[in-house]
Amino acid sequence: MSWLFAIFGLGLVWLWWDGLGAREVARRTGMDMCLKHDVQFLDDTVMQAKLALRRDAGGNPRIYRRFDFEFSTDGDSRYRGHVEMLGQYVVATYMEPYRV
Repeated sequence: MSWLFAIFGLGLVWLWWDGLGAREVARRTGMDMCLKHDVQFLDDTVMQAKLALRRDAGGNPRIYRRFDFEFSTDGDSRYRGHVEMLGQYVVATYMEPYRV
């Protein structure tokens, strides 16, 4: 029975560790999007909004994560964007329409 807890614990540690890597990829992607559009990436962070299992193009199960971030055009207004990931790969990005 204790081996079951050990396997469960190792699975949680792996999920946490994998999430740290995915968060860093999403943060860098959000920063790059903001640089490309000449807007300010706010708070230098992303927040995980969704976590689920989904299948990739080959039919293999992968962890799907959506990370939200905020950006600004003038320092006062706040707009939202997000980065969607399947495993460690970015599959979609989005930025709200904003005023220049």
